[in-house]
Amino acid sequence: MKCRHCGRCCLEMGTKIYATPSDINRWVREGRSDILKHVLVYSYYDIFLGEVVEGGELWFDEYGNKLDRCPFIEEKEGKIFCKIHETKPEQCREYKCWE
Repeated sequence: MKCRHCGRCCLEMGTKIYATPSDINRWVREGRSDILKHVLVYSYYDIFLGEVVEGGELWFDEYGNKLDRCPFIEEKEGKIFCKIHETKPEQCREYKCWE
């Protein structure tokens, strides 16, 4: 099956996802400051895992407030589209609500 552009994944999961280190590195390489300005990047040492954990929380405004939904959702003619589809977070790529 293919995406029906119902928006279920974006609207239900959009504020619960995170950015992987690969996502962040890709956006830096691509010069995507439009995306990075909405990411709270973190890096910390987890004493239980015994390793450094890196990634980012999505989606925040310029003041650090959590947004109610992904800022890259676009609604057209009753359908939902992703304005950053070509470089969206890994978690978004992997979520397939139609399966």
